[in-house]
Amino acid sequence: MLELFVVDEGAGPTVLLIHGLMSSCNDWIPVAAQLTVDHRVLIPDRPGYGKSGHGPLSMMENAECLAEMLHTRASGPVIVVGHSYGGGVAVLLAARHPSLVSGLVLVATVGRPNRKHTWWRHVLAWPVIGEVASATKLFVLQCLQPRLRQLTRLATLRFSWSAGARPDDRHIEEASKWQPGSWRTVAAEQRSLLREIASIETSLPVLRLPTVVVAGALDNVVPPSVAVSTAAAVEGAELVIVPNTGHPLPCEAPSAVVSAVHCVEMRIAVMKRAGEDGGGL
Repeated sequence: MLELFVVDEGAGPTVLLIHGLMSSCNDWIPVAAQLTVDHRVLIPDRPGYGKSGHGPLSMMENAECLAEMLHTRASGPVIVVGHSYGGGVAVLLAARHPSLVSGLVLVATVGRPNRKHTWWRHVLAWPVIGEVASATKLFVLQCLQPRLRQLTRLATLRFSWSAGARPDDRHIEEASKWQPGSWRTVAAEQRSLLREIASIETSLPVLRLPTVVVAGALDNVVPPSVAVSTAAAVEGAELVIVPNTGHPLPCEAPSAVVSAVHCVEMRIAVMKRAGEDGGGL
């Protein structure tokens, strides 16, 4: 089993938070700060990012890696929240391991957008050029992120780092640093995305679980039209478009993500009651 760095915090129903491309578990700080009041959250650094290393892996391999982690850490099916590339991983995880996933929240999740929105993905997927572009963008993010987090007061949020993730109390940002080769992971995952996007799209119609699709109205990375088509492909899925927000919804609109988790929980409860009563939805 591939060993992942996982923040395991809080108590209650378990929620798995899967970060996107060019990212780490840091992205989930604002969401987890709200959820851990009454939930247990599992926040892994995906392979190739943060403290996990081992990457890069394909989207399908990411899904299998997280399935192994859930078999070890979770006692039953969990709600899975995926952002961007992580949303695609969440879809594959739910499709391949339905017994592990009770509900889905897909946040700005990758899909097949219009051609005008795909040029940057193709650049990042090119050999050599993709690696250089990824390394440059990561460098910029690493220089800007600490100041941005300070301005938005994210640095004041702390976790107790239970379950042996870290024995000492420290900020999540300090515990999840970029690996030197993260830029290679970014470029490899862009290539993986272009190869596997069709698998995500064919997996959506087979999902039979409560699903909420959340999108930022101003998202230029994964435009809202992708969320519309994603929600239409999943039977019974609910679509939420958050006004005045872009792609990084976990940071820009954490309450909207948390509300989506609560919505999924309510729908799970309704299904459970219907099953106990011998009826259906």
